[in-house]
Amino acid sequence: VRTAISIGKVGGKWMAFFGDLRGNVYGIDAAAGQPIWKQRVEDHPLAYITAAPTLYDGRLYVGVASREETATGPGYDCCTFRGSVVALDAQIGKLIWKTYTIADAPKPTVDDAPGSGHKLWGPSGGSVWGAPTVDPKAHAVYVGTGNDYTGPEPKTTEAVMAFDMGDGHVLWSQQTHKD
Repeated sequence: VRTAISIGKVGGKWMAFFGDLRGNVYGIDAAAGQPIWKQRVEDHPLAYITAAPTLYDGRLYVGVASREETATGPGYDCCTFRGSVVALDAQIGKLIWKTYTIADAPKPTVDDAPGSGHKLWGPSGGSVWGAPTVDPKAHAVYVGTGNDYTGPEPKTTEAVMAFDMGDGHVLWSQQTHKD
């Protein structure tokens, strides 16, 4: 299963780009149908790409999401995933930058069920479900983020975020809904 496909000319060659349910992004020679590169953009086992990558000026911008909050159950310590936006060199798939939608790495917060050894982690969530939008004039990439999974709720979940196209630093974030 793959995302929608983005197509564009890169280095004189027409290429097609898409993501999959394992957190991989692909660059394919669109004329020959041959793979050029494959890049895993997130190591979390439940990460996946849900929207088409956005191609602009030789870079591919990709939002990363997860299905972690639906994978909870006995013996699973939830949740350690943080959404992110990555920029890749569209010609070779090399990672240029990666910025998490939640700055702080998750830490154990509370026992889910005392005596079970099962912990909740947080902050977590902030998946990027839609395709990034590029604004060349503002030198920005915009995304919408999803909910937090376990709390505490960061101001960058259920938000619109802007990232610098060059290095990925967060330009601003506006939370649109607070639990």
